[in-house]
Amino acid sequence: MIYHCEDHTCNYWDEGEKLPERCPQCGRKLLRANEADMTGDDWTALGNTLWDAEASDKKRMVDCFRKAAYLGSAWGVCNLGICMEQGNGVEADPVQAFWLYQQAVEMGSLNAVCCLGVCYQYGIGTAPDAEKAAELYCKAAEYGSPRGQMLLARAFHDGIGVEADAAEAVHWVRAAAYQRYGEGMYRLGVCYEYGDGVEQNWEHAVHWFREAAESGVSAAMTALGYCYEKGCGVEQSGEQAFSWYRRGAQCGDLQSMHNLGCCYEKGRGVEQSWEQAFSWYRRSAECGNPVSMSNLGLCYQMGYGVEQNWQEAIKWYEQGAQCGDLQSMHNLACCYEGGEGVEQNEDRAFYWYRRSAEGGNGSAMCNLGRCYKRGYGVEQNWQEAVKWYEQGAQCGNLQSMHNLACCYEHGEGVEQNMTEAIRWYTAAAEGGNADDMYELGWQYDHGEGVEQDMKKAICWYERAAEQNHPAAMNSLGECYAMGRGVPRDLETAMEWYRRAAELGEAMADYNMGWHLEQAGKLSEAYAHYRKAADGNDDSAWWALGRFYENGVVVAQDGKEARRCYETGEKLGSVKCKMRLARCKLLGIGGRREKKAGLDLCRQALELAKESSEKEDYGYEAEMNLLRRTIAENES
Repeated sequence: MIYHCEDHTCNYWDEGEKLPERCPQCGRKLLRANEADMTGDDWTALGNTLWDAEASDKKRMVDCFRKAAYLGSAWGVCNLGICMEQGNGVEADPVQAFWLYQQAVEMGSLNAVCCLGVCYQYGIGTAPDAEKAAELYCKAAEYGSPRGQMLLARAFHDGIGVEADAAEAVHWVRAAAYQRYGEGMYRLGVCYEYGDGVEQNWEHAVHWFREAAESGVSAAMTALGYCYEKGCGVEQSGEQAFSWYRRGAQCGDLQSMHNLGCCYEKGRGVEQSWEQAFSWYRRSAECGNPVSMSNLGLCYQMGYGVEQNWQEAIKWYEQGAQCGDLQSMHNLACCYEGGEGVEQNEDRAFYWYRRSAEGGNGSAMCNLGRCYKRGYGVEQNWQEAVKWYEQGAQCGNLQSMHNLACCYEHGEGVEQNMTEAIRWYTAAAEGGNADDMYELGWQYDHGEGVEQDMKKAICWYERAAEQNHPAAMNSLGECYAMGRGVPRDLETAMEWYRRAAELGEAMADYNMGWHLEQAGKLSEAYAHYRKAADGNDDSAWWALGRFYENGVVVAQDGKEARRCYETGEKLGSVKCKMRLARCKLLGIGGRREKKAGLDLCRQALELAKESSEKEDYGYEAEMNLLRRTIAENES
């Protein structure tokens, strides 16, 4: 049974065993149709209803269009051509589609004019002819076809068959938009967003995105959500952004689905939920969004919103990488490098880092440079390493800037140049890299590569400390303890040491121990020295050795003292080296060896004179002790 809506402007047609009560489009009454009285356009309308039907109904759709064509419907002829072009319900036949479009044009179908233009543009069923395509687009546009206007706009924008003219492109986009054509309204918003053919104007962009979104264009819903998220042309609102992303996602827009996942991940405009983020990333990824594939892989890798599953992570990274997503390529390379979820493979890691880097991923550029530096998966090549660090730095990758600065500082792969090193350390620091803020503070503190400037040193230490950088906190503590660049304030120094120590900075524990020792709080000092030693601070082993050597707080134990000094010496402590030489000379914790001990003491003293440790607490006193010990034992 074929039936249709009683309202002819609705133009709803369908068929079934029973007559439904109401039209699903407008709610009006449905009427049974007499096939003998149906016009060609009626058959076309019925065929259109079957357009999204199951594959088994596609033949029926094509039959409807054939009947429409037989009855002289230009609309039906054009739609039959579309079926032939796309292979929808019938075997694809581009040549036949082209011929049908020609017939439909002769019969007065504006849509066929557009379709014929597309055939000429892309060479579908005929030889490509861009000028002919543009001529047909112009014909459809001038007759008021919004689709033709959009095709002509694209022709002017990209210079297809006509000379490129951005302003003329906007003219035709605006013509389509003024007809309330959804794509036209959306594209006009895009023009205002990017200043493409018009002066950039976010308020106008928002207006047209809203108009298009309200008319059901899902891409416009996404764009409007972005405007609310970033506060572009409208007051920033996470809730409104979330609302529009949700509407876009419900309409099937992949970018909206992805953005909705991001909202749930970050708790932006909605309560944070990894489970919901995972769900939307998965829906977007399963529909083919490569960026969501990367995020879904990360969820599986980290166990965010789902049980950790390395195999699933690799699967989605691989799918994203095959779809051209640069972050997926990078993440897959990291998995191959670390042997996580896959067997470790240097060659595959290098391959995917290179693919991602060549596509423009800054993190991959940095890691590719590191591969060349280490000879990982490729022959070592410092020049290539520097090249990729430079490219990563130019892309704004902070770690690339840092690595490039190190290359210039140490003359690795490039001529040593402290000016360039400082420039890139500064760029990385200004970009928010706390390590480079600390590095700059240290450079200005010690006058390395720059003129010493304690004001700048303190500034960079403070900025790094604000990001909870423990070494910067420790350095700030040292500045306050010594009155270097700031008024001397031991209480403030100890507070910075304490904060750094709580974050695991062993040197800060040592510094606290030293000041507590000077204040006579020996038990507390010992506790901090022990903690610092457990963190492999070399000076802490020197301090512990002194406590055991002299029986301070702990029982006197020469062997334990000697063991502490040996441990510190292995870690590079010159103070421990001086103490160890003294132990051998005096027989502390072992057999006395006067001649060998004196030789070691003299060697240690000469080394100490040139050591960078000279500014350390107790260093000068340690050298004086060694000088006295040598003098007392030379006779």
